[in-house]
Amino acid sequence: MGLASGFALTGYHGGAANLLATSIAINLALAPLTAAVASRRGRSALVWGLIGLGFGIWALAGALIFLTPRSQYGSSPSADSHPPHAA
Repeated sequence: MGLASGFALTGYHGGAANLLATSIAINLALAPLTAAVASRRGRSALVWGLIGLGFGIWALAGALIFLTPRSQYGSSPSADSHPPHAA
C-alpha cells in the first residue's frame, strides 16, 4: 500500500492503520480529478476514476502523461467536427 500511494517514496514510517486511512482519503480525493483529466483527454472517465481509486497519484500522473487518442479524421479540432466530404 505504501508504494501504491507514494508514501514509501517519502520515507513515511507511521503505523499501518494510519497509512491505510490516509491513502484511502487521498485516493478518494484524487479519483474524481483523475476521471476529469481523463475525460478531457478523450478517455473513459469511469475507467480512469476506478484506476484513480486504486492507484491515487500514480493514476493522475498516468492520465496527465499518456497521450490523447487520435481522432478518426485527424488531430485538429476542426477535423473532428467536420468529417471529410466525398468528391
